[in-house]
Amino acid sequence: KHKSPFPVLSWADKNDLWKLMCKKESGVYRRQHGEVILNRHPSFRPRMRAILLDWLIEVCEVYRLHRETFYLAVDFIDRYLSITQDMPKNKLQLIGVSCLFIGAKIEEIYPPKLKEFAYVTDGACTEEQILEMELVILKALNWSLCPVTPNAWMKLFLQLNNCDKTPRNENFVNSQFSGLPFSRIMQLIDLCIMDMGSLSFKYSVLVAAALYHFENEHVALESSGYEWKDISACVNWMSAFAFALREHSPLQPRTFHNVPVDNQHNIQTHTVELTMLDRAQERLALLMTSIDRDSPDPEDIVAPIHLGSLELTPPEEEGDVVFKPSSSNVHVSTDHSKDKEDKKSRSDDNLLSPHSEDGDDDSW
Repeated sequence: KHKSPFPVLSWADKNDLWKLMCKKESGVYRRQHGEVILNRHPSFRPRMRAILLDWLIEVCEVYRLHRETFYLAVDFIDRYLSITQDMPKNKLQLIGVSCLFIGAKIEEIYPPKLKEFAYVTDGACTEEQILEMELVILKALNWSLCPVTPNAWMKLFLQLNNCDKTPRNENFVNSQFSGLPFSRIMQLIDLCIMDMGSLSFKYSVLVAAALYHFENEHVALESSGYEWKDISACVNWMSAFAFALREHSPLQPRTFHNVPVDNQHNIQTHTVELTMLDRAQERLALLMTSIDRDSPDPEDIVAPIHLGSLELTPPEEEGDVVFKPSSSNVHVSTDHSKDKEDKKSRSDDNLLSPHSEDGDDDSW
């Protein structure tokens, strides 16, 4: 529904291209919220997913798999869990390695062999089990294997931010951004994607929020075509993860043997830890508690009274008793006993001027 940020292209209609990319975040490619997955799988816990993704990142780094391969696997895992039920927790690693196997065959030119995927599980999954689970996952996903991942959205937004938007821009197909800023922003996405709260947001919104934290609001909105109201909730949620990331030293570029220099940033590296996720989740919990404490209870909110022409003093009617004005400050219309008057006087004094326990009234 938001506007296309593409420049005028000679090889495609920018609006049609944008609609196609946005369509990949709906329908069969739409991810369910984390609560849906937890309800469908009673034995499943958010920590299990975080541990699985952390392990998959390590495997990707060892075999020099691309970021796109990792994020394809994450997408397959989440969508598979959102449409199945009652998955035994001892099958989670099999699902994870099978999804990585599928993603590697799609993205990698030379994917690891099947026996290598079985080897990294340390005997937990056999080659036959991986092949069987691969077919089960493919059927469950209805062979919808081409999502627009956070990695793809990030490349697009950085390209739009660094590309001169001239008509019929032929340079748009060539990379216009450097690898280190890309890797540092993707480090934040890596950390966020390990938390199940990320399932509440579209990939494009996650990436736009990450750009907000690393660049500024103008860059995030201009590159994504979103408005502030579209990404504000994600920006606030992601702030805890951005703070946790800033507590560590800045990401340094890594080099890989036999990998071209201009492709090194596309290799998935293990730059986030579960301890960083724990710190971020603790900060997020404190933030949510503070918001809940500061937010008023809707039941306690009293609707304002519009006085308008309302008379604050009721009109006199027949039979009313009218007292004459008195010069005294207080007029008592009935007699009271002395002890009741003293009691009332003490009560009023306590309300207006609290007394300290040591008798020093000057402190008030």
